[in-house]
Amino acid sequence: MQLAFSGPHEDSSMPASASDLEISRNPFKLVNNWIRKTYCPIQEPPLVLPSCPTDDEKLSYLHTNRIPLYIFGIFSFLSLGAGMWLFSLCAAPFYWYGVFVAFLNIYLLISYWVGIVGKDWDYKAHQQRTKQYPITEETAPSIDIFLPVCAEELEILDNTWRHVMQLDWPASKIKVHVLDDGAKDTVRNLAEQYGFNYIVRDDRPRLKKAGNLRWAFTRTDGDFFVIFDADFCPRPDLLRELIVEHLDDDKTAIVQSPQFFRVTDEQTWVEQGAGATQELFYRVVQVNRNRWGASICVGSNAMYRRAALEEVGGTAEIGFSEDVHTGFGAVDRGWKVRYIPLCLATGVCPPTPRSFFSQQMRWARGSTTLLTNGHFWVSNLTLVQKLCYLCGFLYYSAVSLGIFISPIPGILLLWFRPEWFKYYNLAFAIPSILYGLLVFRFWAKASYGMNVQHVMLIQSYAYLTAIKDRLFGIELLWAASGDTKAHKSNKYRNMRILCWIWTILILGGMFSAVTYRLLHGFPWYNPLPLIVLNLYNFYVSHRFLFCNW
Repeated sequence: MQLAFSGPHEDSSMPASASDLEISRNPFKLVNNWIRKTYCPIQEPPLVLPSCPTDDEKLSYLHTNRIPLYIFGIFSFLSLGAGMWLFSLCAAPFYWYGVFVAFLNIYLLISYWVGIVGKDWDYKAHQQRTKQYPITEETAPSIDIFLPVCAEELEILDNTWRHVMQLDWPASKIKVHVLDDGAKDTVRNLAEQYGFNYIVRDDRPRLKKAGNLRWAFTRTDGDFFVIFDADFCPRPDLLRELIVEHLDDDKTAIVQSPQFFRVTDEQTWVEQGAGATQELFYRVVQVNRNRWGASICVGSNAMYRRAALEEVGGTAEIGFSEDVHTGFGAVDRGWKVRYIPLCLATGVCPPTPRSFFSQQMRWARGSTTLLTNGHFWVSNLTLVQKLCYLCGFLYYSAVSLGIFISPIPGILLLWFRPEWFKYYNLAFAIPSILYGLLVFRFWAKASYGMNVQHVMLIQSYAYLTAIKDRLFGIELLWAASGDTKAHKSNKYRNMRILCWIWTILILGGMFSAVTYRLLHGFPWYNPLPLIVLNLYNFYVSHRFLFCNW
């Protein structure tokens, strides 16, 4: 991966080569080069290294502004739901569609209920706790910093570790450990330069990241430990902000802070869209769940109490999504997971569609594995806590189903009930369209453009893959984001093929229905909204269809 460089190009004064001049005169080669650059680049995208959140970014998630968001969301839900139910009940052949509509309604009802009765985080109370528990050389608990590594770029590690060195904590009470599953000499040398303890476990690659963390847990002794993924750059005050929540309640096992992603112009369209999509979860969803003690542990940027995990030997003993299972297990054993919406560390999103697909598939697999495990339903979680976890699983399922159930009502209605097909039928969907395109754009702190729509389509197919694999018992081959071979699976290719097939079926079914009806005297203006909507959906999906990188 090459580093982004904003200085002058070394060859800016060099004359153009004959091949460059030939390409510049050939419009076909110009178009071909643009297509390759956009959809199938030969070179790796430039690496944009993050810096820790600024003071303004640190507080950017404090105010959820969730009430206007949910008011418009409920209105769009009721409008779209009414249209879908009318379609389901308009004729006996469409009754089957009602099963999926009912499922979506149940998910949205639970989701909006959790959101509406949620409570904003009390920042003033947190500030009071920072005054109540001053940290000095004598009072500071000991903390281990875990830096799990596996084949990430050395530039990424160096950037992160420079920020780790700036953590504000008494030197005698902090130890930094590099947990290298790649066992690279270059990483060892860099760790020695920073004065970090370097650990390579004997049982690699057992349990992947979870095995790495559990090995380190049994060989360290700090009162607390903090995990930073290879790309997350912490603010100097991160430890002081997290520790007071632990000191305030000795039954707190984990204090989780957001995974913050800065959106910049230098990033790829995948990074820009992926970073913006995370804001809703960390700014609203986690805060809502925090009221019920059901916030999810996401691994990085969290502080763990050693005493809460000693009885199980550390983080959850599972080969993927150990973070979610660790948090769930702690709550099940009577401990608490707290969430504070202070952006204390900045990370890097996957830069390519394939790597983003792989990441989202892993995240969804963690939730589906937890919810399809029989122990979850008989665990010690309260009913509301279980509903919060269930809501996450239903979200993955609803988004996956949306691929197939959203575009078919208009086409089926035009084919089999043309007398009920009117241009104004689309009015039921307009609030939902505006909700996704405009309302979120005004609500979000990050730049919320069309790239978000492109990556959300990729998310849908990644979630579908995770659910399909769970249903059929297909094992997930976990790999680190920095591993150049991590994302070369057939799953991404297979989902692109499915997307192509479904897109062709939808567009083919629509255009054939429109052509047939117009030839039989159907008013030309009635199918126009359907055509526009499906062409827009094709535009949203075209990046996934054509991008093979």
